[in-house]
Formats: sequence, C-alpha cells, structure tokens
Amino acid sequence: MKGRLASSAFILFLALTVFSSLAFASRNQNIDHVLKEQGYQSVEEVLNKPPFTGTQDFTINKFHSSIAISEDSSFTVKETIDVEFRRSRHGIYRDIPFKYTDDLGKTIKTPLDVLSVTDKSGKGWKYRVRRTGNVINIRIGDANTYVSGNQTYVITYKMENAILFFDNHDEIYWNVTGNYWKATIKEASADVTLAVKNKSKNLWAACYTGVYGSRRSDCSFEVSHNSAEFVAKKNLNTGEGLTIAFGWDKGLVSPPSAWKRFLWAMDLKENWIFLLPLLSFFFMLNLWYRRGRDPRVREAVTVMYEPPKYNNKTLIPAEVGTLIDEKLDSRDITSTIVGLAVKGYIKIEETKKEGFVFTSTDYFLSKVKEPDENLNPFERELMENLFSDSPSGIFVSDMKNKFYKNLPTLKDTLYGELVGKKYFLRSPEKVRNLYMTAGILIIVFGSALTAFLASSLEIKTMISWVLAGLPLFAFGRVMPAKTKTGASAYMDVLGFQEFLSRAEKDRLERMGDRNLFSKFLPYAIALDVADSWAKAFEGIFQEPPQWYVSSGGFRTFSPYSFSHSIGSLTSNLSSAMFSSPRGSGVSGSSGGGGSSGGGFGGGGGGSW
Repeated sequence: MKGRLASSAFILFLALTVFSSLAFASRNQNIDHVLKEQGYQSVEEVLNKPPFTGTQDFTINKFHSSIAISEDSSFTVKETIDVEFRRSRHGIYRDIPFKYTDDLGKTIKTPLDVLSVTDKSGKGWKYRVRRTGNVINIRIGDANTYVSGNQTYVITYKMENAILFFDNHDEIYWNVTGNYWKATIKEASADVTLAVKNKSKNLWAACYTGVYGSRRSDCSFEVSHNSAEFVAKKNLNTGEGLTIAFGWDKGLVSPPSAWKRFLWAMDLKENWIFLLPLLSFFFMLNLWYRRGRDPRVREAVTVMYEPPKYNNKTLIPAEVGTLIDEKLDSRDITSTIVGLAVKGYIKIEETKKEGFVFTSTDYFLSKVKEPDENLNPFERELMENLFSDSPSGIFVSDMKNKFYKNLPTLKDTLYGELVGKKYFLRSPEKVRNLYMTAGILIIVFGSALTAFLASSLEIKTMISWVLAGLPLFAFGRVMPAKTKTGASAYMDVLGFQEFLSRAEKDRLERMGDRNLFSKFLPYAIALDVADSWAKAFEGIFQEPPQWYVSSGGFRTFSPYSFSHSIGSLTSNLSSAMFSSPRGSGVSGSSGGGGSSGGGFGGGGGGSW
C-alpha cells in the first residue's frame, strides 16, 4: 500500500580515386556538405557572431597546433600561441566550440578538458575555464596584472568524439586556428600524429585557408609514418583561419563505445545538477524502507466481527478510519457524527426546503445530551465545536465557511489520541509536514545557494532543485509509520472491514441483533463500505433508527434505502465542514564542400 541509450554514429561514404591526395581533397570537400545535410550547425552559427573588425591590440606572430590521436579515438591538442601585445593587457582568451546542434534539436558534443596553460618555459599561467553557450572560454591572465610585448601561451587540452568514422577510412577534420581571432595570424601551422601501435598503409591529407566557407588552399602538407604536417603559405587576416583534414586506414583507432556516447550525451560535467533528483529519490526510498514501513505483525487478515478495542474500550469510527490511511479526512468526521447520533448524543433531522424549481435537502443536528466521560476526547471536542455557537442545534448548511476553523484542533486531538495509545510514535500530520517543509527548503535554499555561488540561476538548475524536492513530497505522504501495536490494530481494522463488506445473511441472522445495522453503520461509513453493509441486510428485519428523523418518515424501514439518505447526509456534512472562504486555503560546416572553418574545433579568441 505504501508501498527510466542512445548511441549515434557518423556513417559517410565517398569513393577513393587513384590520385590519393587529390581524391582526399575532393572527398573532404563533401564532409561539410554531408554534415550540413545532417543538420549540424557551423562554427559560425555556433558562435553566432560576425568577424572582428575593430582595432587590434595584439598580433599573433605564430600559431602552431600539435595533435596526437590515441587508439581510443580521443586526442590531445597542444596549441602554442606567440602573441605580441601593442598595449598593456591582462592576457588573451581562447574560444573553442564543443557542441553542435542540428535543425531537429539533436546535439553532438565533443567533450573538452583543459589540461594545462603555460608559457614556453612550462611555467603555468593563471587561467579560468567557463562554458558559455556552445563554447568553452579559456581566459588566460591575472586581473591584477598587465603584460605587454611578446608573450607565449601554450594551451593543452583533450578532445573526444571528434573523429569521423567512414566506411573505408577514419579521419580528423579540424579547424586549427578558428576564424574568429581578433588579430592577424602571421604564421599558422599544425602537425598530426597517429599515436597507435600499427602503421597505416594509406594516409590522406588536405587543408584550407581563408574566411569561413572559403575553399582556398593557400597551404601545404606532408604525410609520412602515421603523421602529417600542415603550413599556411600566407598571413591569416582577421576572420581567416586554417583547417586541416588527415585520414588513415580503418581499424587503427577504435570508435567510442555506446556507453561513452551515452555519457557524452548525458554530459554530467554540465548537467551534474540533475544527479540531485536521483540522489534525493534513492535517499528517500532508503529512508522509507528503513523507517516508513509498518512492522509486519501477521501474514494474513483475520475476519473480525466487531471494531478493535483499546483497554476494553471500542475505537471510535474516526480512529478506525485514520488507522487505514493515516490521516483525518471528511469521512472520518462525518462517520463520528453519525456515531454520536447512534450513541444518543445527537439527533439528525432531515428537512426539505422548497425552491422555485428544485427542492433542496438540509439537515438539522440537535444536541440530545451533553458530552460526558463516556465519550472519547475526539468525540467531546467534536461536539463542542458543533454546538459552540448554537447550543441546542445547528443546520448543516450553516456550517459552511465556518466549521473549517476547527479542523486543526480536531486533527491534533485525534492524532494525540492515537499517539497516546501507542499506535504511532509521532503524529502522522507532523511527520508529513516535516518532509513537506524539508522539500520546500531544498527547493528554495538550494536554488538560492546555487544562484549565489554561480552569480546567476539557470532554468535547468531551478528545475533540478524542484525535482530534488519532489521525492520528499511524494515519500512524505507515506512516511508516517505505525508501531507494532498500531500495525496489529490496523490488521484488526482490515479484518473488521472484511466483515462489513462481505457479511453474509445467515451470519447476520444468527447474530440476532435488530440494531446491528445502525450499530456498525458509522464504521462502515468510515471504512467506505456503507453500501455493501446495507445490502447485506436485504430481507433482514432491523429497527428503524431513532436518532434519524426522515422528512417522509419510515413506513417500512429498508437499510439499503436508508443508506442513500445517509450518503446524502455525509456528502452535505463533508462539503459544509471542509468549505472555506477563498484565500483561506486549508560542428561546423558549410553547404557544398570542404572549406576553411569546417570540421570540429575552430572558434577564436582575443585579448582582455
């Protein structure tokens, strides 16, 4: 009772021709076209900014990239950038795209880890790495220090998921410099090494220069022994870059596994915040398993022919109903009112009010005698609340928007009784409120703390904290746990409910009680089996209830027909007692061919 992979792969096909270099260049002219057909955005679209046209504060005298490809398809990039500052600056920054999104919202990510940033002697530069949109921003330098003249920056990072796997070969298609540097690059070069055990029998290479989308090849390359070297033949002006392609035989580099692709898709480094809901769920599941379950007292339900007792005193209907679902609801209160009538403390009179079109039914509750020590504390509290404003009696309709104020006191009284009888260690209401409050605190303070530490609060972070709070709300409803005594009483209640819902005519006749129907009717109401209990008395004589005055009187009393009147009464009582006034609420590409700015990598940078 108290008692959630995707893998994706690039499959491209282009034929090899007799002239390897020419064929490779020709085939590479189709890579961007294929990527574009698959819907991946270009680096230009990823960065979403035009080439820089402002004043240059520095010049890149030399930009060299050294790439080492491992057997697991990851590779390390070591960028050596020689910069000449024309005026004092803190340093430079480097932007490298790591995410590409297609037109349907599908994303390919190239996980990037910055390993080090040093000068040419190996001394570390101070740097900060931050993800901004689809770009990794590496800001190098100290905000309290200025540099000028010639400076060297060596950026080393590891890249994954950026190798293209074709039917007949594999390759790296890489934008070496990026096309968005806010400076001229006088010399640009790159070398690629296939760091694997075996040698590739065939090697292919191509390179492109110019602005984004340019197919110019003002560059040269040489390939040998699992490696290639690329050199731009002229300066790269602002907005221009160097892009390379290098291919080798299949089987030397292993494609990433489905598990790795799944982890990349999850991107825990960026989406770690979504681990919080899982942690919260499993924490609450474990807590419920250890503390929220009722102790097992016996395997099967035994039919009981009377309500359970405590110290030889019969439990009242509200206690019986609350033991079932661990909360005081309208059915528990209305059944207790009927129970008070059966005991002779209240009389219920059915009245009809004529309208222009329809006739409405109301009920007058009159006090027959004062509550005494024979009543349970909850029953006494209930009677005091019912007749506090009108000692002699009250219409049910007059209780609307008034009686709800008494509900907190009634809950405290009933839960106090159940705790006093050792059925619960703590009030079920207080247990539920504890977890509800904890869930709200997690959402509010978790979001506030994240916003304070991160200087801003992203929508996904807010969603994550909300999701982290939900398990407390959900499990909090079932966290109230009974004691062994309470669990035993609960099993007795289930046994009594079984009797009320499946009572047989022969058994009822043998019991020989002409008031049996009225006697147990309040419990049948509390346990939601009043109709079944009434049907069982078809053909069995029962005395008409003296505590209920029908507007039409009882010519021939039928328990089943009477149950409909009681259903109307309990419905009216529930509506009136719980009603309250409003507000008091209880990769980069370009269509048509290989080009400068194509492939993975790219980006740009500037000074700060």
